Formats: sequence, C-alpha cells, structure tokens
Amino acid sequence: MILNKIIARLRINSFLLFLVPSIAIIGSLLIHNLLTDPNSPAIGIKYGYLTDEPGKKYNTKCIKDNGFCYGEGTEYLTKKSAKIDGCFVHSVKTLFTIDGIANYKKDDVFNFIKNEDGISGWYLKKEYNNSKILLTKIVSNEKNKSCIKNYKTFYFLYKYFPPFSYIIDEKTKGLSLGTHSPVNPFLYGEVSISNLVKRHPIKIFFKFFLYISVILMIAYWYNYNKIFKKILNQDTNIFYFFGLSSAVFLFFHVYYLGTTSNNEILNDFRRIIVVLFILFEVFAQTLLAHKLYINKNIFLKHCFNLFVLSKVIFVSLVLIFTITVMIMLSIFNFPSNIDYILEWNYFIILLVFYLLSALMWKKIN
Repeated sequence: MILNKIIARLRINSFLLFLVPSIAIIGSLLIHNLLTDPNSPAIGIKYGYLTDEPGKKYNTKCIKDNGFCYGEGTEYLTKKSAKIDGCFVHSVKTLFTIDGIANYKKDDVFNFIKNEDGISGWYLKKEYNNSKILLTKIVSNEKNKSCIKNYKTFYFLYKYFPPFSYIIDEKTKGLSLGTHSPVNPFLYGEVSISNLVKRHPIKIFFKFFLYISVILMIAYWYNYNKIFKKILNQDTNIFYFFGLSSAVFLFFHVYYLGTTSNNEILNDFRRIIVVLFILFEVFAQTLLAHKLYINKNIFLKHCFNLFVLSKVIFVSLVLIFTITVMIMLSIFNFPSNIDYILEWNYFIILLVFYLLSALMWKKIN
C-alpha cells in the first residue's frame, strides 16, 4: 500500500517536472514576444485638454519658445501614462496648419534627426522657420490599435490577472530585452536562453517556475530512491547522488541568473555550473534507465515494459548526443545561432525524461 502511494506521487511528480519547466521556457518566450511585438498594446498616452470622444480637438501655436510643439513647454500635450491602460480608445490625429493652409502631417513639417551625441528628436524643416504654424489634435472615430482596451482578451487578463498586468505595465518604464522584436529561437536561434530570461520582468517569471522545478527534482529523485529501496531492497543508489547533485547545480544556476560581475572566476563558475547540471542530470537518468532495464522483470508488475524500453533508448540517445555535441563545440566554432538552436531544443528534449517517467509507471489501485 505504501509503495503504491509512492508510485502515485512519483507519477504526478514526473508529470509536473515536465510541465513546470515547459511553462517556464515557453512562457518566457511568449512574454518576450508579447513585449516586443509592435502590434501588441503599447504605452498608454494621455492628451492634455482632450477627452476620449470623437470630434473633440484643441489647437495650439507652434513657436520657437516651445520648440515648435516638440520642445519644452508642450509637455502637457502628451504624457506617458503610468499604466498601459491609460490610453484613448479612439485614435488621436495630429495635423498642422501652415500659413493658413491646413492638413499637413508631421512628416511634412518636421525631420527626425539623430545627432552625433546620440540624442534624437523632431526638428522643424528650414523652409518653415518663418511660417505661422498651428498644431491641431483631434479625436477620430477610428479605434486606437495600440490601446489595450480595444483587445478584449488582453484587457480581461490585464484587469483580472495581476501577474499579467504587472508584466505589461513594465513597458511604461522602458525595458531592455534580449531582442527588439519577436523571435523563434527553436528554429532560428536569434537569442540564447540566458540572454532572454535574465531580463526584467521575464526573469521573475522564469525564476519562479525554475525554483519550483528544483523542489520537484529533489522530490523526484527521493521518490525513485525510496521505490528502489522497497522493490530491490537497495539502500545505496548512485543515480540518487547524481540526481540530487543536478538539482543543486540547477538551483545555483537559477540563483545567479541575471546577475552581472566583472569577476572572471565567478563567470567561469557559472558556466561550469550549467555544464555540471546537464552532465549530472544525464548521468542520473542513464544510471536509472540502466537499473530499470536490468531489473525489468521485477518491475513488470509496476511498469509498462514498452515505456521502460523507450526510456532506455531515449536516455541512450541523449547521452550519445550530449557527448557528441560537447566534443563538437569544443573543436569547432559554430555560428552563435546554431549554438542557440541546440540550446533551446536540448532544454525541451531533456524534459522528455520526466514525461516518460510519468507514463512508465502503472496506476495500481
């Protein structure tokens, strides 16, 4: 009866070890792509002296003292909202009237210039230096495509799911992410896992689920060790040592993720931690699979033989692949995108260890 309970816990434990890290890696990628997608809701803009009603408008003179409507003294015209939902549902049009002639657009009147010192801004075209310029902002009937209120699903999550609203609102503070646009590193390798997940606010999401994964890993190897003790009457199992060690290395990898240091020794230590985590996890799974296979007749009552064989074959292939890749990486200098493609896909492949464990054990009443 006790053995059946341990096996039931291990089945759940194994499935969660497949699910939780999958959520961490896939979720982090989705968050990154949401935050960098130009078509996703953007920073909320508030307009001075305007209400969000079609037809409402105001005019102001553009003179040298206010930077021709793009300098000091015109900050009240547009302000970034502290929250992303501080936006107009309707689109606000910007038009200029020059010397009595209306309907000039922004690009008609201004040039966007980036100075040598890196400072950029909108500057009045020389031909209009002596012109009378009037700025008109008018609320149109069109929906504002960058306003989150116009996206029902996004806005529902934003209002009623605080973690989502926290992540989205971080856009208003300015973000430094792994890339500036959505990516698919599983196919194209645009960015490494560490470079993507170490950035705020993705780091919070990723670390939360990885810390849970560390706890699940410890429970996973503890339950396996107890099962082997009861079925094979073995107190010492080498895979248990390697498994717990891999969980410890994973903890330190997650702990140091996102920290910066100029200390070369510490940076080397971090790289060693990642390598040791992978090697110890692969060794633990290899030793476990070997022990299951040589005792498959004893475990027949508790395990599906097909999945035991599948796990042995899968672990063997992963071990050969891991050793081969490490040798090739040490000899050849692959392009970074190849390294990243291998890294992303390898992370997901490792999780199949746990999925096979969840499917392998029989549900015994």
